[in-house]
Amino acid sequence: MKIPAYIQLQFIVLMWGFTGVIGKLITLSSIPLVWGRTLIATVFLYIYLRFIVKENFIIKKKLILQFIGCGFVIGIHWVLFYGAIKISNISIATSTLSTGTLFAALLEPIFLKRKIKISEIFISIIIILCIFLIFKTEFQYWKGILMGVSCALLSALFSVINGKLHSKSNATVLTFYEMIGGFLILNLFIGFGNNLDQIIHIKFMDIFWLIILSCILTCLPMIHTIKLMKFLTPFTIMLSINLEPVYAILIAFLIWSDAEKMSLTFYIATAIMILAICTNGYLKNRTSQR
Repeated sequence: MKIPAYIQLQFIVLMWGFTGVIGKLITLSSIPLVWGRTLIATVFLYIYLRFIVKENFIIKKKLILQFIGCGFVIGIHWVLFYGAIKISNISIATSTLSTGTLFAALLEPIFLKRKIKISEIFISIIIILCIFLIFKTEFQYWKGILMGVSCALLSALFSVINGKLHSKSNATVLTFYEMIGGFLILNLFIGFGNNLDQIIHIKFMDIFWLIILSCILTCLPMIHTIKLMKFLTPFTIMLSINLEPVYAILIAFLIWSDAEKMSLTFYIATAIMILAICTNGYLKNRTSQR
């Protein structure tokens, strides 16, 4: 029996719930961490395309530039995401990703040339109010919250751009060039501070977790998400990604209970966001079946 696209997407989001946990286990700061992630992912995808499936990844120069440009966005997105984790915690970094719904609701009509839906704006307003509550009660993490919201903006932009590019090439080829783009943009920052020193003196366990993060939790989910874009809209994907905090917070709490313990208001606000997301998904599903 074929698994529905929405269920497949939820499994991918569950996998992404582990990315923050792995990022916290890696001792590297955000820039060398993402630099290593994109480098390993690029090498993995090259080997997969060149020697395993023997897929032709030579495409038009214009497409390569578009794919690499999209990779710039995801590269900076990841730097902000792991930066938010490093200066706050996983709960804050992942919960603020929910603001991506608002950005997707605003960006999707511009890029995909469709009307703005009132329901999407309504859901987005609820999410903004919840983020305001989180900001108010967890103000000590204000830097992490701002980085998380900025990260969400780039996540929505990446999702919308991918919504336009996914039909122009094979999903694996698209992901390959996006990883190259992410790696290239990170090279502009790798020489600052002690980033190079961290890479030179990288620990064995950091390499191990980077391989897990890059191959299993990056390449496979991204490739499959692009394939699902044939059946799901960027806004629907962004809504589902908002469930990532639930998985990430639960996993992180089981591992670092004290460091991840938040206020009651935080959990109430997060629960309201998730309820709004699920309600919207249910209503959209009923509408599509009519």
